[in-house]
Amino acid sequence: MALTADTVDNWDDYDTVFIGYPIWWGIVAWPTDSFVKANDFTCKTVIPFCTSSSSGLGESGELLAQLAGTGNWLEGQRFRSSVSAADVTEWVNSLKLS
Repeated sequence: MALTADTVDNWDDYDTVFIGYPIWWGIVAWPTDSFVKANDFTCKTVIPFCTSSSSGLGESGELLAQLAGTGNWLEGQRFRSSVSAADVTEWVNSLKLS
């Protein structure tokens, strides 16, 4: 799904937010920056994840956390395009969010 807006309806209703983005030349894709700047992450747990064929996650999650200035940002995860649904499920379960 493409980022078509930088805000979310009922934002205050969410305690946990997953932010997914592609890595462009080693950095977070700029539309993601716009989304992070436009929202208040106070009292939210934020889990970044990215897709990339070659680049690693790098410091992208930490840089987004700095840009946001608020929120409890967890360590992110990078996925290749060939990732299986089972691998994604295993990662989400390992976060022990419930």
